[in-house]
Amino acid sequence: MNILKNMSEDLAKKIIGKKENAEIYLIELSKKKAINLQTKIIKSGRKKGEKKLTYSTNDLWKTVVSEWDYNYSLTIIREMFKKTKKYKNGKEADKAMEILLKEWDDLKLGKIDWPFSQGAFDDFVQRINSEKNDGSKKDDKVKNAAVKYRRIKEINTVRNDYIETLIFEKNENILPTLNHRRGVDFFINGESYDQKVAKSPTNEFKKKYRESWKQTALSHPEIVAQYLYQYQDEGRFGSDSRLLIVYIDEDVTVDIIKETIEKFNLNNPYNITFTYKHKNQGEKTYKVSCYIILLYKDH
Repeated sequence: MNILKNMSEDLAKKIIGKKENAEIYLIELSKKKAINLQTKIIKSGRKKGEKKLTYSTNDLWKTVVSEWDYNYSLTIIREMFKKTKKYKNGKEADKAMEILLKEWDDLKLGKIDWPFSQGAFDDFVQRINSEKNDGSKKDDKVKNAAVKYRRIKEINTVRNDYIETLIFEKNENILPTLNHRRGVDFFINGESYDQKVAKSPTNEFKKKYRESWKQTALSHPEIVAQYLYQYQDEGRFGSDSRLLIVYIDEDVTVDIIKETIEKFNLNNPYNITFTYKHKNQGEKTYKVSCYIILLYKDH
């Protein structure tokens, strides 16, 4: 559903989240357009004199849907988002990244790369156990890998918050969700998008284009998007619209990330067709809309 003209209770809850947020939203909306809200004036306490809505929870969400106005809502919800902890974390993420990267160097953890893939810790430990080393050396390898894994997850979380905040601030056509649910991070021109970050264009893409894979990626980002959809993990499969952030070079600096996103406008998405081979359903073809931002060093 495109929220430019329509709204449902489920979507309203995905965007606004809590009942308290819905009340704030309606009060702010009433300042911009004529709404006959059911209210009472608080007569005592810290909030004395303020308006309080008197809707039941069900009626509250029904009112959000019936009074929905995209143009007003875009401004209101963007301002509400700026007061969230997530936005604050994103604004401070560049400084947090500097600290995390310095700590990585201080711990002498070497190159920032995954010691094992997600969900493959058991296989990793089995490989360590099969080595011809004494127990203490094996323990040290596992400890080091576990620390690297935790810290990379932390670095990626901070970096992703930073990227999402930069994109939000650069593009005023983004309506963010105040309550994050899997599958929807924000709406762009009324359509829902999920932000996904990929550490490469996929191994399959590199094998296909060999020595020219980087140039091909930069010249044809839509092909990168197709590969990312086609070779995604089945356990996290999705044919939803996505904003893809793809690392062409691994060691991209915070400054390059900022520079790249400041040049990128979210106005014209790619229309991607891809075929996915499901384990149980066999091959199925999907059509999706997506944006793709490539992060690389040679600007």
